[in-house]
Formats: sequence, structure tokens, C-alpha cells
Amino acid sequence: MSEELHLEVEPAESAEAAARFGDIVVTATTSSQPVLKGGWLRPGTHINAIGANMTVRREIDDGVLARSSVIAVDSLEQAKEEAGDLIQGLANIRGGWDGVTELHDVIAGARRDRASEEEISVFKSSGIALWDVAAAGYIYQQARQKGKGKELALWQTSISSD
Repeated sequence: MSEELHLEVEPAESAEAAARFGDIVVTATTSSQPVLKGGWLRPGTHINAIGANMTVRREIDDGVLARSSVIAVDSLEQAKEEAGDLIQGLANIRGGWDGVTELHDVIAGARRDRASEEEISVFKSSGIALWDVAAAGYIYQQARQKGKGKELALWQTSISSD
């Protein structure tokens, strides 16, 4: 990856070592057991938990939820049905579901963001594919209008008349 990215990339010795290193930690697994523990996090860490999108899956432990002052989701309704991390750890979230906010409310200033740089925050994404497609479409159109980017042939379809 160092060669591909043109920057130094070093593997971490463990999940704990990786978590202790960064200000932003991303989990993207299908694990049924937490792979990230709250005790590993430095003050001010932000976690993007983008896997574990079923009630029986879980990437982050109760300690992450208990230490987090802001827990945001893309859709509260969807999180209540799919976000195993939050469903299983609900007792550790200050205020229960009332302690979870939708990301757009944080961005708009309608709900509280971190009060200090020391607070830990979590974005638990369940993934709303339509939003991803809309964002990608917008970016694509902007790039085309500005003459940016490079067209790539990602696949080729062959249709036979047989």
C-alpha cells in the first residue's frame, strides 16, 4: 500500500495498537463480537463504525458507547432496526435512544456536537444507499461540468444475438 498510495503505511501489531494511534478510528467488519474497546481510545477520538449492520453484529463495545458524548447515525429509525452496536449496547448510551442523534441534525447545529476536543464521538452508519448514490451523482456532475477527472472503462458488456 505504501507504493500504491505514495506514503508510508505500516501495519499495526493489534487492533488495540491501531485504535490507540489515531484520532479517527474506522471499523468496517461483520463481526458479532466487538473489535474496538472503549478503554483503547484517547480523549478526542472520533469513531466511524460502518459495519455490524445487523442486530446480531457488533463492532464497538459498551465502553465506547459509555465514553461517547455524541453518538450520531444516518437514520434513527433504521438504527433502531439494524445497528447491532447500539441495540445491544443501549443501556450504556446516556439517555438511551434519546442520546442518539441523526448526523444531519449535528451538522445543521440542531443537536449538540462535542463540547470540547477531549470528548469522544461516534458515527454509526447503517448505510443509506440512496444517499450514497445521490452524493456520487452530484460529485460526478460537478466534475464533468468542471472538466475534472478521467473516464475509465470499468467493465465491458458483450451482447450476443444467439
